Amino acid sequence: MTHNGVRVVQFVHPGFEYHRQEHVGPGNRPSGVMDWKPGLTGHDRKFMLTWGSLLEWDAARDHKSVALGFWGEWEGPSVFWRMDSPGRPLPTIVHSPFRPATCPTEPVQNTDPMVFGDAFIYSNCLQGSYRSLRTLTPGSVILFGRFGRARGRPSFSLDTCLVVDRVQSLPAVQFVADSYGTDLLTDAVLSPAHTEGGGADLTAVYFGRRRSPGVTGPFSFFPARVMDDSPPLFARPELRPTGALRGVVSPANMQGLKVTSNLSVRDRDAIWTEVMQQVTGQSCGLGYYAAPPPVLEEHAVKAAAENAPVPLGR
Repeated sequence: MTHNGVRVVQFVHPGFEYHRQEHVGPGNRPSGVMDWKPGLTGHDRKFMLTWGSLLEWDAARDHKSVALGFWGEWEGPSVFWRMDSPGRPLPTIVHSPFRPATCPTEPVQNTDPMVFGDAFIYSNCLQGSYRSLRTLTPGSVILFGRFGRARGRPSFSLDTCLVVDRVQSLPAVQFVADSYGTDLLTDAVLSPAHTEGGGADLTAVYFGRRRSPGVTGPFSFFPARVMDDSPPLFARPELRPTGALRGVVSPANMQGLKVTSNLSVRDRDAIWTEVMQQVTGQSCGLGYYAAPPPVLEEHAVKAAAENAPVPLGR
């Protein structure tokens, strides 16, 4: 069997959810607006509501342009609502992401990985520390998730599965007021990276393979559930080192990477299938599209915070 340098990366990114007072105010504040996360500070995750598309794998059923709930990263601003929740591993706050009507003038965080819009994007996190993250080949898979404990034992829980479609170098560019709001990749990734001193170029920006008609094989996805009458609170699905994932993920890794190299396409497909089966076995669908966070004026987001939790943008 020939090999082509395909790799699978277990990428442990830290953080649970934005719940601290400096982010969402005091605990007696039931809802509000979380500002864009300031640059050069730590990252956490959000449990988000958005319009998107999801595949129920076992039922071969597509849900298109529906309200979804999922875990992920969005360092731009969001409307948030506190939920009646027992807490970890369930979220206590849900967010609906948006872009402000005017571009930032101070350093702000970029979103990485980003699952919104036309392509899943992984742009720069930890690439300066790990050469392997700058040299991934098309077809490689990155499993983004967090370390935690499940019933007293270490666990690794998935929020994003990115299958590399292509890679390119892109410039980190300044925010430009006249063009801000027209391109999500620039607004959420390239320009925020510039404000944080990201240099002239992001040398390895990975674009995830998308699910599309007529295309077979692994695709990028985020575990998600369809929102019915209320936000579908759930814990990120745990990936266990069983089946094709044996030796590929290590639940004990609290941070950093585990890289499995020199895989055949058949090996990679078996690993992706195992990931998919473990995710769907925990009552999650495969979210394969999330609508770009809308550009909204301040009065609109303040009004949204006074209403029931819903995805913004309609």
